[in-house]
Amino acid sequence: MKPNRSLTLFLMVFVVVAVLVAIQNMQPRVVAGPTPTPPDPQTFTDFTLNDIQAIRLRSPESNLTFDLARDANGLWTAPNATGTLNTTEANNIAKTMVLLPYSQTLTLKAGDDKKTYGFTPEGILVIEIVLQTGVTHAVEVGYRTPTQENYYALVDDRPDLYLLDRAPIDYIISRLKTPPVS
Repeated sequence: MKPNRSLTLFLMVFVVVAVLVAIQNMQPRVVAGPTPTPPDPQTFTDFTLNDIQAIRLRSPESNLTFDLARDANGLWTAPNATGTLNTTEANNIAKTMVLLPYSQTLTLKAGDDKKTYGFTPEGILVIEIVLQTGVTHAVEVGYRTPTQENYYALVDDRPDLYLLDRAPIDYIISRLKTPPVS
């Protein structure tokens, strides 16, 4: 009787282990680590890189201006600069305009003084974008926010104040101060 009892005990242990394995395989596996955060939304969604015909970067404070335009072949040129344009950098400027992320918008109330945000009357940087269709967009960039993570911005004739991500604006300011022309 002992051999049958051992066999029965062995079969019962085998069934329990098989059930445990089946249950474990049915449970979803959780991967440890942070949940990725979605990217910030884009300021403009009505054009792509290939739709841009020209870009003007302008500093009302220093009167610096840098223009980019596409020639008849669609290649970037710097019509008002002397020297050779770094077309990779020109393309990066245009890509920055297409992606231009913002973290949130603030609703301005009647009577809010825009000088508080760095618009006296214009901001520290004005970006003008001309599309091949003739449609234009304008971004006026004001001061940095108190956290230093964003810049205040007015976009086209939109009523809200945008908080643009700092890195792209710092990049554009650096390209205005040191144009990619050699």
